[in-house]
Amino acid sequence: MRSEGATGGPSSGGPGLDPPGPKGTIMKWHRETDGRILLNLDRGEDLRSTVEGLAADWGLVSARISAIGALEDPELGCWDAQARLYHKQVFPGLWEMLSLNGNLSLLEGRPFLHAHVTLSGHDFAVKGGHLLEARVGVVVEAFIDPYPTALPRRMCQEVGLPRWEPGQ
Repeated sequence: MRSEGATGGPSSGGPGLDPPGPKGTIMKWHRETDGRILLNLDRGEDLRSTVEGLAADWGLVSARISAIGALEDPELGCWDAQARLYHKQVFPGLWEMLSLNGNLSLLEGRPFLHAHVTLSGHDFAVKGGHLLEARVGVVVEAFIDPYPTALPRRMCQEVGLPRWEPGQ
């Protein structure tokens, strides 16, 4: 069965509609009949809060996400297992996002985006790491594949980070 959007048509959002997600976003989206989501984010939108807001509004409990596009001033991290902290670095300017690969799970009952990205600058040198924060630099085009199994994150003392606990 095809779900209906705000205009009574297919389940999609665009200019003039009130799509799910944080207020003030200008994303465009379409939800396929099988539940998969096609998402387009515009310049200036906060990647993390927009995706997590969309997931919350739609009641997603887990999903796989992949995307390409461009990011502005991304902050990446690399987990130091010995020190149990992220080494963080902001990469100023506009960066081509060659790949975003990640998942949506639940952290403290709310959707949480866990994503790794590969970026390239104008010199074509590649950088990568755990995506902490970023604004859309030009556009981000994403595929979100929801799953019905909840993936709550629970603190793992051995690792020092919250990790999936499928089926909990």
